[in-house]
Amino acid sequence: MTVVTVLTVWLATLLLGSGAWVAMSGWPRRAGERWCALGGGWILGAMVCALLVRALAGNELGSALSRVAITTVIGGGVLWALSWALRSRTPDAAAAPMLWRTTTADRIWIALVLAMLCWRVALLFDDILLHPILPWDAWAVWLSKAKAWVLAGHIEPSVPVETWIAQSQSATRTGIAWLYPELVSWIAVWFAAGVHWVEPQIALAWLGLGISLMLLQYGHWRALGVRPLFATAGAYALGSLPLLDAHVALGGYADLWVAAALALGVHAWLRWSLGERRQIVFVVIAIVLLPMIKLEGAAWSILLGVACVFGALPRRLQVRRFAIGFVVLIALVLASIALGVSWIGVARRYLDSGRFFDLDQIGNSAAALAAALWAQWNWNLLWFVLPAVLIGNFRNWISSPMTRRLAAFVALPFAVMIGLFLFTTAARYAQSYSAVNRLLLQITPLLVSLLVLAVTTPDRAAKSCVGDQADADAPSAAA
Repeated sequence: MTVVTVLTVWLATLLLGSGAWVAMSGWPRRAGERWCALGGGWILGAMVCALLVRALAGNELGSALSRVAITTVIGGGVLWALSWALRSRTPDAAAAPMLWRTTTADRIWIALVLAMLCWRVALLFDDILLHPILPWDAWAVWLSKAKAWVLAGHIEPSVPVETWIAQSQSATRTGIAWLYPELVSWIAVWFAAGVHWVEPQIALAWLGLGISLMLLQYGHWRALGVRPLFATAGAYALGSLPLLDAHVALGGYADLWVAAALALGVHAWLRWSLGERRQIVFVVIAIVLLPMIKLEGAAWSILLGVACVFGALPRRLQVRRFAIGFVVLIALVLASIALGVSWIGVARRYLDSGRFFDLDQIGNSAAALAAALWAQWNWNLLWFVLPAVLIGNFRNWISSPMTRRLAAFVALPFAVMIGLFLFTTAARYAQSYSAVNRLLLQITPLLVSLLVLAVTTPDRAAKSCVGDQADADAPSAAA
């Protein structure tokens, strides 16, 4: 794989994704929007390019680079040109009020934080290039498929073992996770350029994902009114988490892709609920993409869809909005059961165990969960600082609508996770410290966002600032 090939893959990914982003969100006039277009555009571009590989070159991966690159260059160029041509017709997004002034001291601190982030990224880059992707279960689930396809020169369907044995002459494959969604495998094929299986260079896609996720989070925080210093500190808090760095450095797992897609969708939902109507497009995109990444992605899509329904209902309904949202949630779960969606089968395996009140299991799992959150080195100080901020600054953030919405969105899946690992057979994953940390990683960007918003409460500060200004103007108006 030559340098030209690698650059072609990465630049085509960014061009298409950023072009699609600005076409849907409008021409980026503010700094926050530009960072969102850069970070979110790369994430979106990687997933769309993977879909194009499957659609345009699934039967002939040797032509994947040329076919997809040409499509992305043309498509991305057209989208950027169209966005530029229509920039005057596109209404500017509701700008967050400027409640701060970036001082020289702020710039120095921002420069120091960025230097530390760059140093961390350099270390991860060097580490990734030094080793192949480790043969943990992520390799067996997602990358084994991708490698088999690249070496075979075409994408073959995966079937159950019994079907594969019965049809040994057909072009099918099987494995321990034949039913798992394959979007991450297609992404690996794209970054392999369809023909070059060089694992360190393929694993760099996870580094690109980690960097893009930090840029996307920073951009959303700026768009929500968070001052640059706090937004930069939040990006460092996210990027310095040991578990996130491990998923970046080792590569192969789908959880970080789920976290990125979920963060993209939830922050878009948050901004949509605050009046930025164009953001609903990104919510829909996240709802579509999440089930294609991992089985539990379907559950995240349902939760995000229910949040949209709840947000669209008139505020005058008050408590009835919760009842309607709950009914929609039950309806979507029942529809998943009726359609035989894969994640329902996984949930049934845990819930059918009958071990809901096994005191030994509950005690051991609770101890393991506590150790995972507070005694291990996976999370730095996140699980110490976040509860302290939520309790200590409760009076401020509870009066912030955007922070309340995000806290409510995070609280439900967190409670479900705790129940899952305490009261079902999933307890063995909590006690072995395997799935518990990976599931928490999927909501980690949202947890860091909750921390940033709970500290800064930018919408509450804006309301207070407007009120103070109105009081100051009143005497002069009376005069």
